[in-house]
Amino acid sequence: MQLALDAGNSSVKFGLFKNQDLLFSGKFKKGESIKNHITEEYLSQFECIVSCSVLKDLQLKDLPQVKHIPITINSSFPFQINYFSPETLGIDRVVSCVGAWDGNTDLLVIDAGSCMTFDYVSLDNGYEGGAISPGLQMRFTAMNNFTEKLPLVSKFENNPKILGSTTTECLQSGTINGIKFEIEGFISHFKHKSPNLKVFLTGGDSIFLGTELKSGIFADQNLVLKGLNSLIHLNDA
Repeated sequence: MQLALDAGNSSVKFGLFKNQDLLFSGKFKKGESIKNHITEEYLSQFECIVSCSVLKDLQLKDLPQVKHIPITINSSFPFQINYFSPETLGIDRVVSCVGAWDGNTDLLVIDAGSCMTFDYVSLDNGYEGGAISPGLQMRFTAMNNFTEKLPLVSKFENNPKILGSTTTECLQSGTINGIKFEIEGFISHFKHKSPNLKVFLTGGDSIFLGTELKSGIFADQNLVLKGLNSLIHLNDA
């Protein structure tokens, strides 16, 4: 049994795997004991921990004393990394692409989290980079923080009207429809370049945004965890 850990800025996502099967997943707070979420029975069965982190320290207590494989930009991947500043590249962006990669066609992974990230992997050239823009909640928060009168929109639903008739409706339209058109624009660009492109949507807002978008997009909130688990055999030296 393997434990995959994806450590972000505020929390750590985890996934328990038996071979390639994800048994269950969840989230820890930084500094929390792993025993608050995983029973001793499971902890005693771990053979390996694989992790990626935006920080040097995972900041989790009571990790089992088993083989630990940290995934960094210097790890082995199933495709080449072509990025001019690898030291600044968020490793979770690459790992999410690994989680979606099948080695048969070009790939675009869209992560709808705090920021929106777009990452492209070419069948011929490997990971080529992508784009970063503010995420859904960040856009609502920024408009409230950097203006005098615009309210903070904290509750919203799918399919907002294009033409809002109140300020709140206008904020919802500009933010949600704006992200929708942004995603569709990136997909259109890369499909023109790669007609057989596979597109995956992941991240915390992927379920919400997935209902806004056309079919043909694979939604999977656990791409980073699945990517980590699949990297064990390439990095188990």
